[in-house]
Amino acid sequence: MLEEYIQRSQVVVVFLSQGYFRSTNCLREVRAAIELGKPLILVHEADPGKSGGTLQELRAECPEELQPDIFDQNWPLTIWYRIEEFQLVSLKITAEALLLCSPNFLGSTSLPLTVTGELRIRAFGFSTFAKVWASPANAGARELAEELVAAFPGLIVSTAEEAGDATHMLLYLNEDSFVSDERLAEQVKQ
Repeated sequence: MLEEYIQRSQVVVVFLSQGYFRSTNCLREVRAAIELGKPLILVHEADPGKSGGTLQELRAECPEELQPDIFDQNWPLTIWYRIEEFQLVSLKITAEALLLCSPNFLGSTSLPLTVTGELRIRAFGFSTFAKVWASPANAGARELAEELVAAFPGLIVSTAEEAGDATHMLLYLNEDSFVSDERLAEQVKQ
């Protein structure tokens, strides 16, 4: 009976959580989907308090023979967020993936779906002059600054030893930020 439902489905949504691959019926469902060539949409429960885990942990629970068909096929994947505003985005991504598998949208790569209040994609920029200083003492700041310049036309970046006339300092934080170069702590204080 379960396999018949899969046969009649356009697409199968797999809610990846701890225990999914230990469930006999969940395994029947995903095996039938793979055998019948049904597209999958993966929804990843990441919250450990809600039976979530990392993708690596969930993959480890999956029978080895199914892993490539589920995890290595570039199926649409979204993280299931529990905070309401982010949960709406998770639902939007899932809905878009579902619709893209339907006959009316085959061949499309995206749909103009939005969540109420969501910013629409458009060119962002600074309303006033902005010159960002990426200190050479801040490992990773220069690379991030280069990405910002590509995203925000008109943004000026300085990687000089001193801040000079910069209007903003880019502080790229990681586990080595204040231990790899002692100058950074002093620069931030200024």
